[in-house]
Amino acid sequence: MYTKRLQKLFSALPKCRLLADVGCDHGYVGIYALQKGIAERVCFSDISLPSLQKARQNCSEQYLDRAQFVCQDGLQDICADCAVIAGMGGMEIISVLKNARHLPEKLVLQPMRSQREVREFLSEKYKILSDEKFFDGKFYDLITAQLGGGTTLSEEEKQFGKTNLLQPSDDFLAFLQKEKATCEQILNQCNDAEAVRRYEEVCRIIRKLTEETS
Repeated sequence: MYTKRLQKLFSALPKCRLLADVGCDHGYVGIYALQKGIAERVCFSDISLPSLQKARQNCSEQYLDRAQFVCQDGLQDICADCAVIAGMGGMEIISVLKNARHLPEKLVLQPMRSQREVREFLSEKYKILSDEKFFDGKFYDLITAQLGGGTTLSEEEKQFGKTNLLQPSDDFLAFLQKEKATCEQILNQCNDAEAVRRYEEVCRIIRKLTEETS
């Protein structure tokens, strides 16, 4: 049984000729794309050779002729029309894309932190298609984007994600309440300027969303 996190990644994959599964670890995302005919071919890459070997072992023999396994850091010269980069920090994801010789037309990203920086980076060259917060033991962000045109984001959209603000899910609302409670806990102990800023920011979004749905 796949985790909710993996299921979310699977559902975000677009049809493509070559999918790059960057930092593939066990290779579950790329293997799923091969099994379901989402990708014609998959290039599995990981900086860790043991992880890459796990991906190869998990890939059924019937798909090996459509799979390539590369031990390297990021995309580099992989010319994929779609790349999935999940489970990395946001700054690592940005580094992968900056060092890519060929930017993928489509991206499926799941940054573990520095989400704001990822959104700002993408907005220069990519149109952000969706940007969703979801919960699976902890809160995750899932961002999909397409090359071309760029995206104009407000400060709130950079911080919280465009889809979350336009179509707030129960998970996103729960995230806001958790952030609010965390800030209150900090402020009960000390007058931390960053906690004050974050508390006011979160409360503003909660009020805005409450007014829109009332």
